Amino acid sequence: MVVEITYQCEISEGIHARPAGHIARLCNTFQCEVVWQNSRTALEANAKSALSLIATDTLLDDSCLITLHGADALSASVALQALLNNLPAFTTLVEPALAVTNGSLPRCLHELQPQYLTGVRISGGIAIAKPRVLKGVTFGELLTRGPDTTANRETEIARLTEGLRMLRINKEAALAVARGIEQDLLEAHLLFITDSAFRDSIISYLDAQMNAWSAIITAAMGFSAILERSSSHYIQERTLDMLDIATQLLVEIYGAQSGLPPALSLDEPALVIADSLTPGQFLALNKQHLAGLILSSTGKTSHTAILARSQGIPTLADINFATQPFSPRQEMVLDGDLGLLITRADDKILRYYRHEKDVQQQMRLKRPSTRTDKPLLTPDMILWGLDACDKNEVIKKMVDNLWLHQRTDCRDKLCQDIWSREVPFPTVVGSGFAIPHARSDAILDSTISVATLHQPVVWGGVSVDTVFMLTISQAAAENEHMKYFSTLARMLMNDEFVAKAKSAATPDVLYHLIISTLAG
Repeated sequence: MVVEITYQCEISEGIHARPAGHIARLCNTFQCEVVWQNSRTALEANAKSALSLIATDTLLDDSCLITLHGADALSASVALQALLNNLPAFTTLVEPALAVTNGSLPRCLHELQPQYLTGVRISGGIAIAKPRVLKGVTFGELLTRGPDTTANRETEIARLTEGLRMLRINKEAALAVARGIEQDLLEAHLLFITDSAFRDSIISYLDAQMNAWSAIITAAMGFSAILERSSSHYIQERTLDMLDIATQLLVEIYGAQSGLPPALSLDEPALVIADSLTPGQFLALNKQHLAGLILSSTGKTSHTAILARSQGIPTLADINFATQPFSPRQEMVLDGDLGLLITRADDKILRYYRHEKDVQQQMRLKRPSTRTDKPLLTPDMILWGLDACDKNEVIKKMVDNLWLHQRTDCRDKLCQDIWSREVPFPTVVGSGFAIPHARSDAILDSTISVATLHQPVVWGGVSVDTVFMLTISQAAAENEHMKYFSTLARMLMNDEFVAKAKSAATPDVLYHLIISTLAG
């Protein structure tokens, strides 16, 4: 009996490993032959082989003709049609790649003049650690490392069969305890390991009198070349999985004689730098000490990238670090949110990022609250004994406090607006006071913020120990900015107020002093 099914692909990334695996597993439960033909590419595949299905380059909206031939073709077609109807559930959501261009640094970071490289954001977050280099290996390098001798065909096939068996057992054991994205990855790798087309390809090279090493690499290279020719970038990036499986299979067969490097051992927090990183290499890293990843070529939809994102590990790709010297003893900063790697981090940059990590953590822990209008000054707008080493750090920390209390939703814009007034005319007013100020659409509620400093900082060439920051909403009345600025200036020129402000023993005393003065 012959039954035909017409299928139009509805999966945004096309037929990749997960849907192909489900199709192949189902088709292998039937006796009939199942031939999959992509009408656009004219490529045919045995639907019982996931790798062959992927090789048809079936993309979104492609029309395919599926022919089933055999005694159970009718029942097989019913089951297959039901599965095909559910395949859209395997659509993968991919974040857009974000590249940072020169000149787009936040203003307070720009003031520190960092040396940095830009890359593509794989996973956000901030990591501060010393670098460690992980050496990868290519198919070409593997071909040159293989043994020169070849045993008889039966011996080489026995090696291959035992290697595939042991690798399958190891993957199944890992799969039994895996969850989430790691489980999906192991299922995909197990699918490739047990794929009949992969094994048949290796054996065909053994028949050509290759040894198991060369046959495995040559077969894996062949499938990688097919994946690389795909019109789908998502499928192209599965080539790293083929390299991963091939190297793991070589280790199973040849053990220590394979000469392949062991997993990178991490005993302290590290930024791992690699030309490329296979999913297996990633899983072998000690996540307790893996602060961040810096990759030169791994794409955003590779399994390595997906794993890093799922575990919240700051990661950048497309970083060209070959020409960038760095010391393994010096800490670097990976900013996954901005897409940059700061290669030389001095004390001020480290202070900036340690504070930034702390502020982001505080914001993550805050409970969402209903948006309400806020008064001009509240006790939480007074920072008492603020630890800051310079004017730039004072501005950033005061703006961050506004952000934490939902008075601004755009810290960078607000910092820029404040600095745009500071550059031409520093806002120091004498008696150890400064009044940085701005009218900005980045401020949600007009606010007076106050900071008493743990130690004075230089502000416009003058020592300052107390800062009043005035941030007025763009939606406020036209004269509100200057009205409050004039009020603050008069307060700070009043000797009695200055004396009381300087002698205030607690933030509560200072708060009530300011409130009563403003009310008067």
